Amino acid sequence: MNLYCNGILKQLNLAAETVISFIRILEPADLEVRPTPGKHSVGELLVHLSVLCVADWKISSGASLEDMETFYAENEPPCALPAIEQALRLNVARLEQETSSLTDEQLSAVTTSYWGASYSRYEWLVETLAHFYHHRGQLHAMLVHSLGKDPSIPLFA
Repeated sequence: MNLYCNGILKQLNLAAETVISFIRILEPADLEVRPTPGKHSVGELLVHLSVLCVADWKISSGASLEDMETFYAENEPPCALPAIEQALRLNVARLEQETSSLTDEQLSAVTTSYWGASYSRYEWLVETLAHFYHHRGQLHAMLVHSLGKDPSIPLFA
């Protein structure tokens, strides 16, 4: 595996493990909490995080809006803590599998998303990590400020 991809995947795995730590301090009722009207509930955000790695990979591979709607309909887990944790682990592993044999040439190939963003495959991996960190930060804020549950774990190791 490319040294740089290996670093991104290592960081993604660390971030996913912190999310799993968050999941393990939640109660099922916490999933319904919606701190801001019209925005994701805790459960909806966790469901999104659980499929984000593969969803972003599909987008980087040229999936259309319709393809993504089908992907989400078929792959989002039920909004239940064990299902979310299982899906998160599976989808991080799937991204690792998809990227493990990419050559430098493949990583430098530029693809365009259905909304018009163009990045190299490597840049898409960086974007996936940034996307995951963004939502992990949102989730952490929801836990601390809306649920009064400070996980008391470092977000960066």
